[in-house]
Amino acid sequence: MVGPTPSFADVPLGEVLSDGFADAEDELRRLAEALESHPSALDQWAWHWYPEHRESPQSVARGVYTLLADATIMLYSTRDDWLELTLDIAWAGPSKLTVNAAVEVACWCRQDHNMHQVRQSQWHPANSRELVEAFAAAAAMLADVLATGPFDPRPWRIQAGLPDAPKPIDD
Repeated sequence: MVGPTPSFADVPLGEVLSDGFADAEDELRRLAEALESHPSALDQWAWHWYPEHRESPQSVARGVYTLLADATIMLYSTRDDWLELTLDIAWAGPSKLTVNAAVEVACWCRQDHNMHQVRQSQWHPANSRELVEAFAAAAAMLADVLATGPFDPRPWRIQAGLPDAPKPIDD
């Protein structure tokens, strides 16, 4: 893993994307730059990349993703709670690329899952054109959240039917 960096422009896509998706590089950078410049997300980005995963894995366990590049936008963070947006490009199986976007909140279940994805979408592009379309759809989903909020995790948990964070005790 390499990173974090605040800009997708710093991610060496030539070292990350396999040859079948290399033609998407310029459009991916343009889409990421537009998303990174959203006023609610300025200086909130943390991109990582994984050049060691460039080639499609021979096998992937069901539900396991081999990341190529991913970003996290922290929108709300306290000692006890958080809300973040995520975007990634990953292998979901041999020769099966995926683009994932999600809104994630801290977990308050009895069994601590760490986080819950309270809104998520996934696309499976087969070529460079479809990768650009998938990345554009993921960026649009995140831009919608950035434009409309809320940035407090509580309403997201309530909407998803999840247990909410305990009320802080005043000292």
